[in-house]
Amino acid sequence: QTLLLNKKFIVLLGFMGVGKTSLGRGLSKKLNLPHIDTDFEIEKVKNMKISSIFESYGESYFRELEQNIIIDIFSKNQESVISLGGGSFLNIKIREHIKNKCISIWLNANVDTIYKRITKSNNIRPVFSRLKSKNDLEVLLHERSQVYKEADIKIDSENLNKYSLVEKVLYKIDDYLEKKDENY
Repeated sequence: QTLLLNKKFIVLLGFMGVGKTSLGRGLSKKLNLPHIDTDFEIEKVKNMKISSIFESYGESYFRELEQNIIIDIFSKNQESVISLGGGSFLNIKIREHIKNKCISIWLNANVDTIYKRITKSNNIRPVFSRLKSKNDLEVLLHERSQVYKEADIKIDSENLNKYSLVEKVLYKIDDYLEKKDENY
């Protein structure tokens, strides 16, 4: 179905390791829309890994670059599914853009699941590498959740395979659009 209410994008947000990229790919296939992974786009523009950008230029440089590239993505693209980096939604300018132009979906998972996925992954995550313990991770997850909860839809990705997760998200989007429609 076409995205109603002039919202052109479905944006997946949430903490690192919750599965935003693989869900994004699955949704894009199912909805026949392009998938954009913002971290990948940033890496393409700089021709560097995110971890190297952090290392070479620092986090504030990265955050500014991230903001410019993401806002650019919104202005240049048609309907698409967008997977955001874990910290992107914390940026007020990005968040305002998303609230105006997108259906936002907070993909959530508990700290144990996230910790397991991140420690198993080959993907170097600069923010994670600064944390000293699982407890630090939990504190950061809790802080970020206060902002993530501003998303239109919340999905717990716990114990769902990719297929079930895609189906659950599609159901929640339909539900969200119906409720929006009733309020018009």
